[in-house]
Amino acid sequence: MNYLIVDIGNTNIVLAVYDGKKIKKKWRISSHLNRTKDEYIIWLKYIINNNYKFDDIIIGSVVPDITQELKLAITTFLNIKPHIIAEDIKVNFPTELEVPTEIGTDRIVNALCAWRLYKKPTIIIDFGTATTFDVVGKKGVYLGGVIAPGVNLSINALHSAAARLPRIAITKESKVIGKNTVSAMSSGIYWGYIGLIKNILIKIEKELNYKMLIMATGGLSDLFVNEISKKIIINKDLTLKGLFIAYAEGKG
Repeated sequence: MNYLIVDIGNTNIVLAVYDGKKIKKKWRISSHLNRTKDEYIIWLKYIINNNYKFDDIIIGSVVPDITQELKLAITTFLNIKPHIIAEDIKVNFPTELEVPTEIGTDRIVNALCAWRLYKKPTIIIDFGTATTFDVVGKKGVYLGGVIAPGVNLSINALHSAAARLPRIAITKESKVIGKNTVSAMSSGIYWGYIGLIKNILIKIEKELNYKMLIMATGGLSDLFVNEISKKIIINKDLTLKGLFIAYAEGKG
């Protein structure tokens, strides 16, 4: 069986063909609020064409304005009505949040997937538009999290707010003290985020008073977590697999 899983984020939309065990193919496009149904159909024709037949389609989204147009495009092109996680299918995972509906679909399915995979208290670091830390307690309950500006958001803010600072690509600097503007900015972003991540992890474990499994997802996870700890588990498909788990449990 093949499933099309769509993860709509603030920066990118990821589409994946999933057979229930492994991801067979994956594509990524940038998220644009003004993209129309017809534009999505052209894109779907290009990547899918007649190469795949889908038994069902699953969408997770944190951008409602994109969701509707893409849903219409998928329904029109593939003649299958998609299931929207957290709308059509509720996520079966308990939380201690004051307002549970505030949590993004990506964050709750990450927590769901981490618990189903390991059954251990876990901190999930997601390097997305925001850098988020989501905490699953030892009883398998989503306890809450931490939201910090994303790495690229910070880089763009530096470039936009200071006329003489260039736009840079994030790299690991071997020395903390930069000898030019670009290396000084790279050092500040890279080592600043290393410090931010380490400090938040320490404070979460101290607050809970028990050891946590730590997972990381998102495109920049390799660059950062290897500097922090070799024990951190990197799973870049955590959200996609979490969306499928939420679908399978909610529909079944």
